[in-house]
Amino acid sequence: MFEAGKQLRNRSLGALLFVLALVAMVGYFWLLFLAPEDLGFLGKTISEWAIIVPVIILMYAVLVVVAWIGWALASTAPPLPVTVEISDD
Repeated sequence: MFEAGKQLRNRSLGALLFVLALVAMVGYFWLLFLAPEDLGFLGKTISEWAIIVPVIILMYAVLVVVAWIGWALASTAPPLPVTVEISDD
């Protein structure tokens, strides 16, 4: 009984994500190609913002990953040297 409910919840979540992605694609298409030219914000049109915002988000995501890698490299102690004992047997 529990597995059937979990499967239904997973399917519902999957359907919701699918619909939200389709709505986002249609909205982004509208922002890029069909938004009115006279509608703007801070001196830029909505179509320009539709390009600027995702580029900024992607650039910051990449830079956060690079910063995280740098922090991990800088804050991780070096490995202990391996010592090998040679026996005369």
